[in-house]
Amino acid sequence: MKRMIHVFLMALALGLASTVAASSAGTKQPKPTGMFSDMEYNDDGGDLLGTEVFITYARDGYFVVYQSSEGEPTTPVVVPATISGTSIKFVVPKTSDPRGSFVGTISAKELTGSFSGSKEVIHLKRKASYWQ
Repeated sequence: MKRMIHVFLMALALGLASTVAASSAGTKQPKPTGMFSDMEYNDDGGDLLGTEVFITYARDGYFVVYQSSEGEPTTPVVVPATISGTSIKFVVPKTSDPRGSFVGTISAKELTGSFSGSKEVIHLKRKASYWQ
């Protein structure tokens, strides 16, 4: 009788563990690294417009390669990024973009957020770089 109870409890524990594993698999966080962009050529004005953020990882942590364009593209800069879960923060030097620090959220499809010097919320799709 004790053996049957033990086998039943083991089966119950394994079933519960597999249920928990299956439910947590559905809440997997997206990979934070990758290219996010809305940069495109404007045929009407003949300008390049938009922003690109490439998130990469090195032994010292996460980094962002940042470039924006309001007619002509700025020189890309590499800045450290703080990533916690799906949240990201980084600061762009004023010489590259006067809008300042960026706070946003990384999803499987896009990077969404805003700069401290602007109320505009930007949506950068996870896709290949404009330059590819």
